[in-house]
Amino acid sequence: MMNRILLLGLILPLHFASAQEVKFGKISKEELIEKEYAPDRSANAAILYKNQKTYFLTTNGVNSLVTEIHERIKIYNKEGFEYATETIDLFKTRYDDELVRKIKAVTYNLKDGEIVEDELDKDQIFKTEASYNYNQVKFTMPNVQEGSVIEFRYVIKSPFIWNIDDFQFQYDIPVKQMIAELRTPKGFHFKQTPKGYYNVYPKTSTSRDNRIGMDVIINKYHAVQVPAMKKEAYVDNIDNYRSGVMFELVYVDIPGYYKSFAQSWGDVAKTIGNSDDYKNELDKTKSFDDELDAVITGKSSQIDKMKAIFKHVKNTITWNGRDGKYFQYGLKKALKEKKGNAADINLLMVAMLRYAGIDANPVVISTKDNAIPFFPTLDRLNYVIAYANIDDKQYFLDATEEFSDINVLPVKDYNWKGMLIDNQKMVWQQINVISPKQSNKLYSVNLKLSEDGSCEGTYKSRFDRHSAFAFRKNFKNTELDSYLSSMEEQFSGIEIDGHEVKNADVYEGPVSESFEFYNDYAADVIDGKLYFEPLSFMRMEENPFKSEERMYPIDFGYPFKDTYMVNVDIPEGYVVESKPEPIVVKLPNDLGRFKYILSENGSKINVLVNFEINRAILSAELYPILREFFKQIIAKESEKVVLAKV
Repeated sequence: MMNRILLLGLILPLHFASAQEVKFGKISKEELIEKEYAPDRSANAAILYKNQKTYFLTTNGVNSLVTEIHERIKIYNKEGFEYATETIDLFKTRYDDELVRKIKAVTYNLKDGEIVEDELDKDQIFKTEASYNYNQVKFTMPNVQEGSVIEFRYVIKSPFIWNIDDFQFQYDIPVKQMIAELRTPKGFHFKQTPKGYYNVYPKTSTSRDNRIGMDVIINKYHAVQVPAMKKEAYVDNIDNYRSGVMFELVYVDIPGYYKSFAQSWGDVAKTIGNSDDYKNELDKTKSFDDELDAVITGKSSQIDKMKAIFKHVKNTITWNGRDGKYFQYGLKKALKEKKGNAADINLLMVAMLRYAGIDANPVVISTKDNAIPFFPTLDRLNYVIAYANIDDKQYFLDATEEFSDINVLPVKDYNWKGMLIDNQKMVWQQINVISPKQSNKLYSVNLKLSEDGSCEGTYKSRFDRHSAFAFRKNFKNTELDSYLSSMEEQFSGIEIDGHEVKNADVYEGPVSESFEFYNDYAADVIDGKLYFEPLSFMRMEENPFKSEERMYPIDFGYPFKDTYMVNVDIPEGYVVESKPEPIVVKLPNDLGRFKYILSENGSKINVLVNFEINRAILSAELYPILREFFKQIIAKESEKVVLAKV
């Protein structure tokens, strides 16, 4: 794999001489006839051509950043229809926003040997507010069929001239050819940081750009035959690892003028702290002081006050699903409307904690779905949580999710570090967000095996911390009938009766589940002997790690320990003829362990299994070992006990 990556890095720059721009509308019959993408026959669609040009423009004294997009995609089958929808994210603030214009889109099909065109109507273009910081323009191509070629172009105009979006060279589908060009004024020095595992290097030149009346530096990238970035199990955000390049303005050096734009994370934190939301709004307590007095009355310790305020905010304000490091409504309106974005909720909690005399401050982060900020920048931070320090102990709180708890944050929050905004002590710095503690799952199964291979029994489970969080969220968001049907299917077709769940509608403490079950096919009956897997329907059946190689980390979300205790009553008149041997398999540096022990006691078989992963994130270098680790678990749990009749 590394040789392939190095080879690609060497090959890509050689293609600049042959890079040719494709004209919009110049579609060939060969493109329409093509049945599959030769370098990757599994591809449902492929980007045949993409051209992106980003440059500065001055119009009537107003500067803007312009990006032109031209893209052509081949749809090979119905599974590729999803790539016939284009989504354009447009950044916005309270004061300004990006705009998209000149959208033109055409679907091409072959009919009776002739190319037929279907053009997108303007009323098929839809604009929505996707989040506090983004509008979204979306359109779906008309008359898409298997074999269609779709083509579109548009122009994005941005007032945020120093915030150049990443150039992305790798997508969910393969790219046959991509050209990307960035023109920046000479003297404006941008740091270019590659990301991903397929490097594409630019060809750099200088030219006169009459649109701004200055010489410009041109960085032109040409990528060919870029493989699809296929998402695998346990990945935080696949976009962190796609091939691309990021741009950061470092300094401006032109005759008679020099200014450095380089900043530290402390500078970023201070900038946020100096905004009105953090500098002034957090001290405005009149909107809740009387209400909060009733909440904390009788609470003697700061811990009790913190718990009461956390619960009060959860019960009072509903999250509207939008991220944000700045208010959408503000304290007063959020309380009145009883809803708000992440900043409305968690900054309100900071204000209430401070009112109660607790040392509390905001911590601004980038969530996992927003990607990792690779260099100090305000724009890559999208979320804020609350932080409290009581008796030198750290507490992190996020009241947006119904089933989060103190120091049990939504998994998306555990993404690198955070910016502490402590205006009162004039501290603005980067800090570590607390790591999630190990979550525990305990399963207890008692089953009675019959001579015909069927069984009946009882199931009990108990989850804590993030395992409980995940269970509660899934259980609440699924209709009970659908939930039970899914569980019966997942557990090898068992029939469930007497299902009961305790503590699932609150966020504190463990949650438990129990039921009775019946299984027609618990054991195979062959020549008078019974063959069965002692873990029964609790065994791991499929390895989540399919690929031979993996170039990015494995993110389990949080460390965990799963314990399985299975007790089997064997039928009268049968004895154990053979059984699986005990085994202990360990990952290096105590990163994980699997222990399997089976014992006999008269007419009973007892199985104890411990399976644990002791770190939330494992490096890609460990992938081969981890894949083999799971392979051994599956192999061991599929081994059968053989019962013979006396």
